[in-house]
Amino acid sequence: MKVAMILRPDADRVFGGDTVVMQKLSAALRTLGVEVTVGSLEEMPPASQFDVLHMFAVMPVNHASRIAVWAKDGGAAIVISPLYYDDFRSWFERAVVAAPRWRSLAGTLGKSNAWLIFRSWQTARLPLSATWRDARQTLLAATVIATTSRWENAWIAGHFRLPSAVRRNMRLSPLGIDADLYGQRFTEAQLAAFRERHGLEPGYVSQVARIEEKKNQLAVIQALYDDPIPLVFVGKDSPYYAVDYPGRCRELGARRGRVRFLGWLPEAELPLLYAAGAAHIMASWVELPGLSSLEAGASGSRIISTEIAPLQELLGETVWCCNPYDLASIRAATLGALAAPVPAGLRERLLAEFSWPAVAAANVALYEETLRLHQARRH
Repeated sequence: MKVAMILRPDADRVFGGDTVVMQKLSAALRTLGVEVTVGSLEEMPPASQFDVLHMFAVMPVNHASRIAVWAKDGGAAIVISPLYYDDFRSWFERAVVAAPRWRSLAGTLGKSNAWLIFRSWQTARLPLSATWRDARQTLLAATVIATTSRWENAWIAGHFRLPSAVRRNMRLSPLGIDADLYGQRFTEAQLAAFRERHGLEPGYVSQVARIEEKKNQLAVIQALYDDPIPLVFVGKDSPYYAVDYPGRCRELGARRGRVRFLGWLPEAELPLLYAAGAAHIMASWVELPGLSSLEAGASGSRIISTEIAPLQELLGETVWCCNPYDLASIRAATLGALAAPVPAGLRERLLAEFSWPAVAAANVALYEETLRLHQARRH
């Protein structure tokens, strides 16, 4: 079987979860005898040389559309993992600050009621959006749409108003972690040495993500501003969205104190980062599902996640979830996690069920089913 995976044009500058998945999954698939080519669209040979295209991310839509056309013209079966979610809440949060009418409505009706009106309004207007129409057309070109959870599948189907024939061909494609890397055991001396090397206090809560609005680092600092919990943020500044956001995070962190921004760390150091701290938090606007959360849990850390994610479906009550738009919720989830023991069996389950070999085997079965569906359509 020959599989193509195509990188975003900016993958070398903005390293994200989709890039990690392509690198790790392709390596695991090769050990099972699958021929996988990963690269930019311009580097790819004709799609006729592949059996399956596995596309990660339906945005940016112009790039996703080009990939889908490339695959369809070459006769390859298409698996799309959209990695997309938008309930308009982030738009609303900006609108109640910048737009007088929404600020007034939130003041009159209450913020939660105003958001429901805003969401209904934006949902009704979706077909007017060229971006939405193009993304929907790209999804309709897929042989199979595959996400990490039933929750995500249901949301994609509803948001893009997919017909029943397409919904019947929605499947699950799990994501994984490097079990050898994150399954390492460290001595207390090794953990203490890591903290000393980076100037970190014991009991810190970490977050591994790009520094940008949707990852919500500022809200974490605000939510825990009056608590003596050390905070550690690892990741590069994002060049997108609000360009002043990383600076605002650092400014507030400096005022609060006990906040460290370490920038980028080599992956080999991440297991130590997770294991040397008390918990890992991703209070993002959305995570699908949040690779760093899985890595942290596999390293023996507590997991605090946004509730706009499938982790509760995947891991049940072993995750502390918060409303990323509610500072009190972020604080309560963090304090609740720190007051509780690390969930028994979580680490072992993650290392067994979410290892890349296990994930690769599941994806091979998905590709085989996709090829059967593709052949059936052609005949």
